[in-house]
Amino acid sequence: MYDLIIKNGKVIDGTGKTSPQDLDIGIKGNLISEIGNLKKAKAREIIDAQGDYVTPGFIDVQNHSDSYWTIFDYPGQESMLTQGITTISVGQCGASLAPLPSLEGFKAVQKWRSAEGENINWQYMEEYLEILSRQKLGVNVLTFVGHSTMRRGLLGDDIRKLSESELKVLERVTTSSLKSGAFGLSFGLVYAHEYNSSKEELLRLAKLATQHGRSISMHIRNDQSHILEAIDEAIDLSQESGARLKISHLKIRGRENWHLADQVIERLDQTHKKGLNVRFDLYPYTTSWPVLYTYLPKWSYEGGKSELNKRLAQPYLREKIINSLHEQNQDLSNIIIATSTGSPHLIGKDLSEIARAQEVTAAEALLNVLSSSMSEVVVFDENISWENLEQFIKHPLGMIATNGAGFRTKKINTKNLIHPRCFGAMPRYLNLVLYNKWLSPQKAIHKITGMPAEYLGLKNRGVIKKGSIADIAVFDPNGIRDLATLPSPYQVSEGISAVVLGGELALSGGRVMARKFGQVLRA
Repeated sequence: MYDLIIKNGKVIDGTGKTSPQDLDIGIKGNLISEIGNLKKAKAREIIDAQGDYVTPGFIDVQNHSDSYWTIFDYPGQESMLTQGITTISVGQCGASLAPLPSLEGFKAVQKWRSAEGENINWQYMEEYLEILSRQKLGVNVLTFVGHSTMRRGLLGDDIRKLSESELKVLERVTTSSLKSGAFGLSFGLVYAHEYNSSKEELLRLAKLATQHGRSISMHIRNDQSHILEAIDEAIDLSQESGARLKISHLKIRGRENWHLADQVIERLDQTHKKGLNVRFDLYPYTTSWPVLYTYLPKWSYEGGKSELNKRLAQPYLREKIINSLHEQNQDLSNIIIATSTGSPHLIGKDLSEIARAQEVTAAEALLNVLSSSMSEVVVFDENISWENLEQFIKHPLGMIATNGAGFRTKKINTKNLIHPRCFGAMPRYLNLVLYNKWLSPQKAIHKITGMPAEYLGLKNRGVIKKGSIADIAVFDPNGIRDLATLPSPYQVSEGISAVVLGGELALSGGRVMARKFGQVLRA
């Protein structure tokens, strides 16, 4: 007698090696107990998956539900679960919610969401994970430890090289977090409080990840004209430290830089041939969702938000920034304001519209928006090549991630806009690769199950086999598609009929169950 049987489906095991097979799956408790012909077996509940693929639950290897605070505001994470996602990996791009050497470290997330008014009743990673485990989570959650969070908690807004004693403190804090269950260490080298981190600092911390058998995740220093140097830096760090590396949300921003894709792929191929453990993730959209200040020259935001605002207030430095933006030859006019803490009336408008109203150039309008919003602005920018996106999706080292945050499916009462990837990344990816035959079904599923599980070090998830945790997605390969758009992001995707989380039905008939079965995972 099984607790649950999934019958008549085509099972794709997540290894990337086995084509879809007509198999039944028997589940007892939270484990897969049997795989084979179970037509005569009995169970308390049966899912008839006739015509559907049955796969491991999807693993979102790059998620920001913590930095957008939705892990606490909407712990059910319905927009993740309805995509077939059973596990999310937060603490990315250098920003995690713990550890906090001081509350200054919490400001690392303010570039995505204002931190004002939140009750922070933890300091160490162990305390944070314990508090998070009390939430009624709709998906499993694991975290990395953020370099910027630790560094900022130690230095505040000082931007300088660490002293030896400070570096030893950072090493102790990192070690403590890894021992408490953090799955790795993340860097966000494009952001103000990490941009000038020394190679020695990065290497010493990355070696700690290696010593503990953990991974590193890196938002590289540049994804535009200097992307090749930024990728070389990331690969060198992995090679010298021995750490498993994931380059976060790989993309080439800006039409004038799209031609660099072949060289990026060449570097990745060479890395693979050398046997280095390097991967990348990406989201299947040509519209990015970046923090607005990252368009500026790096010197202008050294020291963080307060220093940037001081520079924007000085006419000479302001003019110098504008000239730099003009020299970069970027098309800024179509950038849309998605989130603006201080100027909600600008949300939904693009820079060309704002520039016309203010009778200034798009570059000047960009600086005006930053000034009026105290630099806390996130935007939409249609700046990624479709051809490059296809190349990266097909690449054997690529994993697919939302790089978004989990929300409830009912639209929340806010003027802020969210990226449709928060609701549709996985179904969109599967629709693209299966309909266009870019990848075989088994390779397509591997990129969102077995491969991220291997990178993260999840031994009993990401594959369908006897004894593994019963995290499973059931979907129609011909009917799966995303519905979320930039104007209407709160649209649940179609085609996913069931999600099993730890042996329990978390989504059935396309509907989210009231009970929540997610857990906090510790490395």
